[in-house]
Order: sequence, then C-alpha cells, then structure tokens
Amino acid sequence: MSAGEGPPVLRRMIAVFGRLRWWVVLAGLLSALTLGAGIGLMSMAGYLISRSAIVDATEGLTLAIVGVRFFAITRAVARYLERYVGHLGTFRMLTRARVWFFAGIEPLAPAALAEERSGDLLTRIVDDVETLQDLPLRVMAPPIAAALAAAVGSVVLGALDPALAVVLVVFLLLCGVVLPLATRRSSTALTDALAADRALTNATSVEGVSALADLVAYGREDLFVDRLAELTERRRTTERRLARVRATNVALSVLLAGLAVVAALALGVALLADGRIEGVMLAVVPLAVIATFEGVAPLAASFEHVDRTRAAAGRLLDLVDRPPAVAEPPAGAELPVPSGEGRVELDGVRFRYRPEGDDVLAGATFTIPAGAQVAVAGPSGAGKSTIAALLLRFWQPQAGMIRLDGVDLAAMGSEAARATVAVVAQHDHLFDTTVRDNLRLGDADCDDDHLWSVLAAVALDDVVRAMPGGLDARVGEDAGRLSGGERQRLMIARALLAEAPVLVLDEATAHLDPATEQRVVEGITAWRAGRTTVHVAHHPPVSFSPDLVLEVRDGQVLERA
Repeated sequence: MSAGEGPPVLRRMIAVFGRLRWWVVLAGLLSALTLGAGIGLMSMAGYLISRSAIVDATEGLTLAIVGVRFFAITRAVARYLERYVGHLGTFRMLTRARVWFFAGIEPLAPAALAEERSGDLLTRIVDDVETLQDLPLRVMAPPIAAALAAAVGSVVLGALDPALAVVLVVFLLLCGVVLPLATRRSSTALTDALAADRALTNATSVEGVSALADLVAYGREDLFVDRLAELTERRRTTERRLARVRATNVALSVLLAGLAVVAALALGVALLADGRIEGVMLAVVPLAVIATFEGVAPLAASFEHVDRTRAAAGRLLDLVDRPPAVAEPPAGAELPVPSGEGRVELDGVRFRYRPEGDDVLAGATFTIPAGAQVAVAGPSGAGKSTIAALLLRFWQPQAGMIRLDGVDLAAMGSEAARATVAVVAQHDHLFDTTVRDNLRLGDADCDDDHLWSVLAAVALDDVVRAMPGGLDARVGEDAGRLSGGERQRLMIARALLAEAPVLVLDEATAHLDPATEQRVVEGITAWRAGRTTVHVAHHPPVSFSPDLVLEVRDGQVLERA
C-alpha cells in the first residue's frame, strides 16, 4: 500500500507522535466525562422539573437539586480540562510532526528535492502538518468520547426500560456509523482533489510572487493572474461540492436525532400507558436522547477529517519515504575521520544526474595536494560545480572513489564530509536577519573583533560600518538589501569563518569589479594560508596565482600548466 493510501498512513503518523498519543486518550476520556455529565444533567433536570410539578415541598427534591448542581459543575470543569489537555497535546504533536518531517527530508536535500516546487514544499511543511491537528482532536478523540457517551446514555435509558436503550442504540448506529460511511464514499475523492488543488495553488502563488518583478518587466502579469484565477475557481468548485456533502450530512444527522427523540418519546408514552415507567420519568427520555446524540453527531465530520488527515499525511510520507540520493554508513558503524590536512583525490569518478542522461564526469581522476591554492576552469556545463557538490555529498558518484586525506568520502558520512569541505556557490542562501547572525553560521562562537577581521579580509568592513546598526543591520530576504557583490562577499566571509580544511569558491567573485576582486582574492589567500583553497570559475581571477590549475572538459579533469 502506498504512502497515500488507507489506515496504515494514519497508524504511521500516530507512531510518530509516540507517547504523546496518550494526551489524546486523556482528552477523549475527559470529553466522555463531559458528555456523561451532560447526559446526567439533562436527565436529572428533566426529572427535577417533572417532579417539582407534582410536589408541594422541596424536601423530596433535594437529591435531584444536588444532582443537577453536581452534573453542571462536573460538565463545566471536564469541558475546560478536555479543551486544555486536547489543545496542549495537539500543539506538542504538531511540534513533533514538524521536527520529524524536517529531519526526514533533510537527507533528501538538495538532490532528491530538485524536482519539487518550493511552493509545494512550503504547503507540505505548513498546511499539511497543520492539517494533522485534526488527527488527535477530530479523528482519534471523538470515537472514544462517542462510545463512552453512547454507553452512558444506553445505561440511563436501559434503567428505565431495555426497549428504550434498543431504540437509542439503533439510531446511534445510523447516525454514528451508517451515515458517516455513506458520506465518506461521496467525500473522499473531493477531499483528495481539494488537497491537490490547495498544494498547486500555493506552489503557483509562491512561484508567481518570486517572479513578480520579471512578469512586470515583460508586461505579462496576466500569465500569473489568469493561472491563479483558474486554480482558485477549480478549488472553489471543489469546496462548494464538499460543502454540499457536509450540509447534507449535518441535515441528516439532525433529522436522525429528531427521529430518535420522537421514537423514544413515543415508546416512552406506550411504556407509561402500560405502567412500566413512572410519569415523572417521561421527560427524562427525550432529554437523555438529545444529550447522548451530542457525543455521536461529530462522528460524521470525524470520518471526513480522516480523509483530510490521510491525504495530508500521505503527502508528507511521500517525501519522507523517498530514498536519499546519498547512502550513509550503517548506524552505529565506526566512522573514519580525515586528518584535516586538506588533500583531495578523485579516482575514476563517473557521475550523471539522471540514469538516462549523459555522464557529466567520465572517469575523472586528479589529486589536489594539501594546502594548495588551486584553480578549476572550464566551459559552462563541463562539471566544475558538480565536483563541489560531490565533495559535499549532495550527490553520490555512480563509479569511482573520492578521498579526503586518504579517507573514502562515502565511508566517513555526510556530516564529517561537510565539516571538512566548505563551499561558496553563486546561489547560496542568506537569511533575513542581521549581518552578525548570518556570519555566525560559519562560527557560532566568534566575537565581534573576529567578525570585523573577516569582513576586512573580503573588503566588506567599510560597507557594514556604513549600514545603520553595523553588524546588527538586517540584510533582508536572501540579502535583498545588499548588492550582488556585497552579497557574495558576505557568503565568502561566512565560509572563511568555518575554517574548513578545504574551501571551494564556485564563481564566488563573479560579481566583483577587478579592483574589488583583487582585494578579496588577496584577503582569502592570506586568511587561508597553508590550507587548501579551490577557485572554480570559467577563468581564474586575474589576481590569483594558483599552485595548480585543473581544466574540466568532456567529463575529464586535466592538469594544465
């Protein structure tokens, strides 16, 4: 059964919650206590009203009055505790679900997520995880409460006459089982379609907003508006059809509850005529039925929420269950650790991005000595950036071996590899926070003096000093408040702070003018003295004097004089 099908999906999500699921059980029991107190309150109130009409003194009503007060207070307290426990448990479950999902997709980045739209990923981690709140509150807890409420209602009416309990159980089964199953058959496809439409709408919206400047520049905003209008109308149509199903379900639930009251009351009158129940107990019958149906009526909606949460959980599991593009060493295995010298070796490495595609690297073999300053050049698409991605274990070669300080990259695992190799690419991300916070991703413990030193090394210190707030200045979303060159220098500074044995700069100085590029290259060379630094570019920086030049062409890496 696939990730998007049936009960196994929900069972897996419940397993993710772990012991937190007992919060749901407790919430269900408290809900049942609330409903039971409601049945007791309504029944006792009906009895009290009927009895008070035929007695002159209150002495005989004391017990009934105390019972009404007891059930009223119990219902209020239980309802508060139910809401508190239910929502607190749900919030904790959602926190665990978000952490679980992020941890599940982290090994997939970036290779296995390359085909996913960012808007769809956003929908999954926000909307789909948020939908899981229905699982504890509207799927797991209601059946517990309904079953216990039905038992209490049946006992109350059965104490009057077993026939009344039979009538109640029949209508409860119709309203709580037959009707929800019938409704689910007509709503499942609509629920799945709505989840898909919502994801597509969100993905299109995020993509359109990101490309808004380009759409405006070309005067083609209509492409985005028309597509969004089409998706919105399709989603609205699905929602209207689903709303009609829900409305029909609610109407039938109310009808069945009303018929149950009429049937129970009619039977109660017949029992009264036969002398099988007291006249003062007749008012208890319809009120007990109404109170019992309060717990069973939500089951119809609960079945719909099963489909919603199943669809959302299926979309989450569809990603989490995907095999990562890079195989990690077995759990618990003793991992070799590179010495930190910074020697890089590729031995017969063959790599292609898709099984049906051409080789990007076809048996590439070369060695970068420890501490060398290296230039890697070649035309676009030759595989220069691929080498950096392989060193970071974002991808895994189909053949050959990569070694760091003589240690097989695959054997050491991704975490050790990424601690050994730092890469600055053209499209690295900067967060919408301060300069200081972005820099400290490279070294969380460095002080401000060290930050200013690294900014000076990349010729960015004067720029940051001129910004309002200096190191505390916000850089905007993906450093939108900085120029392209300033953004690149900030990423270089962050990588320098990591002090990795191997640093790969992939077109990192491409946006800089010659004078600034020279200052930055000199600063990098001085900062990285004695450690391996690789400049990847179509042409090495003019101011850079490498110890070794490697040229990537036709899948091969050749040493060039």
